[in-house]
Amino acid sequence: MSETKGSCVGLTRRGFLKTTGAVAGVGAVAGAGGPALQALAAAYEPGQKEGDGEQVFRGVCRPNCFGFCHLNVHVRDGKVVKTSRAPYNEDCYTRICQRGLSHVYRIYDPERLQHPLRRAEGTERGAGEWERVSWDEALSEIAEKIQSIQAHYGEGAVAFLTASGNQSAGITSAYSRLIALLNASSVSACLDMGSYYGMQAVAGLYISPLMGLQMWEGNEPTDAKNAKSIVVWGANITDAQVQNWHLIKEAMQGGTKLVVVDPVFTQVASKADKWVSIRPGSDTLLKYAIMNVVLEKGAQDVDYLRQHTVAPFLVREDTGMFVRRSDMGIEPVPTGDVDAATGREIVDDPYMVLSGGALVPVSEASEPEIEGSYDLGGVPCRTAYELLKEEILKHTPEEVSKITEVSVEDIYELADMCMDTPVYHYEGYGPQAYNNGAHATMAGLTLCALLGNLGKPGASYGAFWGVHMGVNSVYTAPNGPSKGFSIPSVDLKNVVETGQFAGQKADIKMLWMYSANPLNTHTDTHAWTDVIIPAMDYVVVADSVMTDSARYADMVLPIAQWFELEEVANAGQCSSLHHNEKAIEPLYESKPDTQIVSELAQKLGLGEYFTLNNEEILEEMYNTDMGKALGITMDDLREKKQIRFIPGDAETDPHIAYKDGAFGTASGRFEFYREAPTVRALTTKAPTPEEIERERMPHWFPPLEAWPENELYKKYPLVLMSERPRFRVHSQWFSVPVLRELDPEPYVKINPVDAEARGISDGDYVECYNDRGSAVAKAVFSNAIRPGVLVYPKGWQMTQHKAGGWSELSSTEFDAFAVNNNFMDVLCEVRVWNEGGGR
Repeated sequence: MSETKGSCVGLTRRGFLKTTGAVAGVGAVAGAGGPALQALAAAYEPGQKEGDGEQVFRGVCRPNCFGFCHLNVHVRDGKVVKTSRAPYNEDCYTRICQRGLSHVYRIYDPERLQHPLRRAEGTERGAGEWERVSWDEALSEIAEKIQSIQAHYGEGAVAFLTASGNQSAGITSAYSRLIALLNASSVSACLDMGSYYGMQAVAGLYISPLMGLQMWEGNEPTDAKNAKSIVVWGANITDAQVQNWHLIKEAMQGGTKLVVVDPVFTQVASKADKWVSIRPGSDTLLKYAIMNVVLEKGAQDVDYLRQHTVAPFLVREDTGMFVRRSDMGIEPVPTGDVDAATGREIVDDPYMVLSGGALVPVSEASEPEIEGSYDLGGVPCRTAYELLKEEILKHTPEEVSKITEVSVEDIYELADMCMDTPVYHYEGYGPQAYNNGAHATMAGLTLCALLGNLGKPGASYGAFWGVHMGVNSVYTAPNGPSKGFSIPSVDLKNVVETGQFAGQKADIKMLWMYSANPLNTHTDTHAWTDVIIPAMDYVVVADSVMTDSARYADMVLPIAQWFELEEVANAGQCSSLHHNEKAIEPLYESKPDTQIVSELAQKLGLGEYFTLNNEEILEEMYNTDMGKALGITMDDLREKKQIRFIPGDAETDPHIAYKDGAFGTASGRFEFYREAPTVRALTTKAPTPEEIERERMPHWFPPLEAWPENELYKKYPLVLMSERPRFRVHSQWFSVPVLRELDPEPYVKINPVDAEARGISDGDYVECYNDRGSAVAKAVFSNAIRPGVLVYPKGWQMTQHKAGGWSELSSTEFDAFAVNNNFMDVLCEVRVWNEGGGR
């Protein structure tokens, strides 16, 4: 058995160029410029044809940038030599970026894992000492660990963690089937769930007739051109979602105005008609100030509030619940129908509203009163709109200006633009990355409901992203769903420390991570390295490169790259299923996740459940009766390459969220007031009575940490924010050589005022630090950064820093309702780094 240190890779960049025979093409893409690059551009045609010994396969780029761009994967002599842009069914989504063009480097990455690696005996996790093992040795050892851990601690002691590293149906279904059969636990991602929770809280979930779930709802990006104005809240579209920039630019060319609200003067802000600089973490307040101006000018859409929101519903002062007919002593009437979500019988107990001063069922009031009160047997009741109005009037532009640092003039100007509907509010994931972030989304949607700016072309609030759900659920859970725990990743540290979850004993002793790199892309690296990982008896990571998370594993399994297996990408803002063809055989000893799961199942005595190969699994998942009726089968996908799973056409009939005032809430209306706030996910935290009351409506409360009034601010006076760079998606593409030439090392952007106050020069290596950890990066002076703020690009591995890593500085604290990673709710200080360790 050979022993290897490090990531056990033998292919150099020079060797790669020789192997593929693509020296000229790669050199041009790498930025060599000159005649070679011009020649490439002149010869390029979208959807290039096969020829001269070259085969072209359809691929799909499927990280979590939402684009899911279609690619031509060009193959010669069994090797991928380049990727190029391939067409969507809708030309508006036919795009490619530098990441998509660099896939050939990912396939032949010098850092790519070539064979299974086991942590060398006697070494610590994270030490980087590995020995090569065979697949049979690796899977036999893993199977033995699963069986012994489950026998000793219970079936739920084995947990599988995944995130958004690979949006694919086959891999997800194979793991889901194994988890269900093992009754193992699942550790779910908490990435950007603040906005998801906020949308669901006030507007509910939308599920299309074609079984598409819009997790982040809003009008399709192609609808932006129908707006008078586009307001971008904390989204640097030109970098993080470059595939959407042309849609914004085309709308502007048609006369649509662009406003960007962001603490940072981002690249998209530089293209805007107006940039509004806001204090980090205060977006909810700004939205309330705009609503205050709406009321001041009497611009609220009363008819929309009456017909499509809970504005006229009466709220009991004693319980906070809506008044129903049963509150008047009339027993609810059974309907005979069953609620699919709860399994309970549906009863007829209508909401009561005021009409002409009398209480009547809402269905009998053509123009219910949205303002008023009522005495219900001694219980005071007020309309939900009165409660909202009371909250709005607390937040005047003058008071909000002092806190948000947005001028009163800018607040009024922004309010005027918002009132001139339709307005397309494009929400990014910056404002929600604080402990109070979910309320920024709730307040934004409430602003739109107040103005009737929902459910129409050009009228939207949100971030558009959906996932297809119409698959064969029997395959993923043949004997029923797993009886293991479902633990939010941000709560895993607490579960490990207490040994409890949901009122039960929970000894999590084995962790298998796939399509995820939590030590890098989740919050608080030390929660993982110092608490979670040491508590595990065994850790497995399945990945294609040696990530931060893989370095702390006991066994690392090399997986096939995207174009080395057939797959179906089943999510994204295009709301389509996409067929990804197998272009080449898996390199080295890597295997598709589906094959790894199947071979492991044989050793676990579950072989009878895993008799299908990768292609057959996809057929089993999609060849359902519903799929056949809707024209969504594997044969259809293989032929058409892309099938939309929501109604409409992206270019001529884009998806309109909440059309005709339909919302997926209990009332069927927009619920800016909620009578029964529900947590997004069960955790070890129980919401306090104060938190429950706060959650009934959008409320402003300061971020947990990143706020000047925080006592910690005296010690750590800088807010540490992240940005999503164009060179990576989270931590993917971190080791691609051609992109590293353009983006060679970690850096942090700092305002020169803050730098000079600390004796920092442009280009110095600096240490950003707080009580949790630190990261060393090169200082880059930028007047685009607000004083008091630092900004770093996400996704650099700890091994790429001179010391530390960005996620070391964040915390695993979370809001009990949103259960979200608070990436930007972080305070720190910065100083010149002394490599020798002295200060």
